[in-house]
Amino acid sequence: MAHQMLLTLTDQEYAALRAEAARTGTPLEAVLHAAIAPLVPAPAPDQSPMTEQEFVEYLYHKGVIMNIPTHEPLSPDEEAELEDLAQLFAGGKMASDMVSEDRGPR
Repeated sequence: MAHQMLLTLTDQEYAALRAEAARTGTPLEAVLHAAIAPLVPAPAPDQSPMTEQEFVEYLYHKGVIMNIPTHEPLSPDEEAELEDLAQLFAGGKMASDMVSEDRGPR
């Protein structure tokens, strides 16, 4: 990603940058980038990106997710529990049926 910025320089600052660019034979933008480069931290060489498993564990320890997926199929007891919860929270009629009933006879 690139960002653009409007930078206001005094005449002396601009002259110094132009003189440095002329001395080194590089574009003015390159002189500015070279001046800013020491301010930008270099990435740690030993720090590699997280694996998917490390990321999931990080989210778990931060409390963002409640469990770490194992990608194993559910046991029959767990499937039955999920079905019971689905029936419990499903209520009664589907919303589309209630809307049709509210419209009355055609």
